[in-house]
Amino acid sequence: MKFAAVQMNSTDIVEDNLLLAQSLIIQAKEEGANIVLLPENFAFMGFPKQLIKEVMEDFEKGPIQNFMSQQAQDQDIWIVAGSIPVKSTDAHKSVARCIVYDNKGRVASYYDKIHLFDVTVNGKQYNESSSIKAGNKPVSIKTPWCTVGLSICYDIRFPELYRSSDMSGVDVLTVPAAFTTETGHAHWQTLLTARAVENLSYVVASAQWGEHYGSRTTYGHSLIINPWGETMDLLKTGNGIVISDIDLDRIQSVRASFPVLSHKVLFND
Repeated sequence: MKFAAVQMNSTDIVEDNLLLAQSLIIQAKEEGANIVLLPENFAFMGFPKQLIKEVMEDFEKGPIQNFMSQQAQDQDIWIVAGSIPVKSTDAHKSVARCIVYDNKGRVASYYDKIHLFDVTVNGKQYNESSSIKAGNKPVSIKTPWCTVGLSICYDIRFPELYRSSDMSGVDVLTVPAAFTTETGHAHWQTLLTARAVENLSYVVASAQWGEHYGSRTTYGHSLIINPWGETMDLLKTGNGIVISDIDLDRIQSVRASFPVLSHKVLFND
């Protein structure tokens, strides 16, 4: 089977972003993809206050989710929809929800981003928790072809997430992201490669790139990495896709000859 990842330069105009996503989903389908991953914040890259007041949606109800469901049906493709702002139990915050649609447009599963980006980079402060409520449960899902483990952006820095029981034995780890340019240059590909190697799984990473509303810049470099840490496809900048075969036999062969997952020893603090 083939897995594709979309790279976008999203704006603060939802309708424009959805049309761009649609064109890239169609391109992925035309190139033979069975599953396509969209980046974090694919539908909106703007101010948090606007996100809370105007963009966030009820679960399974809203223009972003309706559009994604329709694209999955129209293109007969599974869509891992990066992150969508969905209302939380806190009226002043959304959850960053990665929703998986099957090829009939039905919600197959979803994951709420656990690790929130509250950091300072080169003097610039990021405070995701001011507008996003953290999730608390790792999620993987069985598709007709493979088992996929879901994560979002900053999660990639926490290897214990991918070794949790909910992620056990997954074939593909998905990482939709909006990595900053600074942290991307320093760590992006290193972190993705490490997660692929230590879990002996494919990593499919879908990124935002370029300049966005509010003087934010993102790194791009969407890519697909195989279980041996080799890059199968890479798009540094520009709107587009990366795509690769997912070789399940390769996964099993690597795990059989290099059984690191069965060798792990857990320690209590």
